[in-house]
Amino acid sequence: MTDDNGLYPDEYFSLFVLLSQTKDAVLRARQREYEVYGISNERRALLWVIQSYGGEATPAQIARRFFRELHSITEMLKRMEKDGLVSRHKATGRSKTVVRLTEKGSETLKQSLHNDTDKRILSVLTVEERDRLAASLSKLRTKALEELGVTDVELSVQYVPRVPVGRSAAR
Repeated sequence: MTDDNGLYPDEYFSLFVLLSQTKDAVLRARQREYEVYGISNERRALLWVIQSYGGEATPAQIARRFFRELHSITEMLKRMEKDGLVSRHKATGRSKTVVRLTEKGSETLKQSLHNDTDKRILSVLTVEERDRLAASLSKLRTKALEELGVTDVELSVQYVPRVPVGRSAAR
């Protein structure tokens, strides 16, 4: 028996598993490349988020971008500070702390930006397929955030389709 969309109920679960396995496999492939710099995907992403705020961010801003609880971000920042990647400072205003990239953190991020893993994996899709994937993932993210009641999300990257509407392109 199918639902209103013509899908079998277990197809939703199958799609979820496929999405989850794909994310996990891509992250593992990326991690192999980041090991050269001695950081994890999560730490690299955190450095990137801080840089996207101009090299300085509050733990609350970082937590919003990561969809994580503030205490888990705070613990990660403490470990990163011990490793010399970030420094934490007293702040004025609502936030008690501001986090800054150190020279080591900036250099680590800069080096890690030159990875080819994403390109090697995603280039199996045509430009048109990547645009459709991005549009689909954006819809799913929007719905998931709606389900969570999250309205104050700050997205650090917006995907810009490369294929004009109504035209097709090769890789």
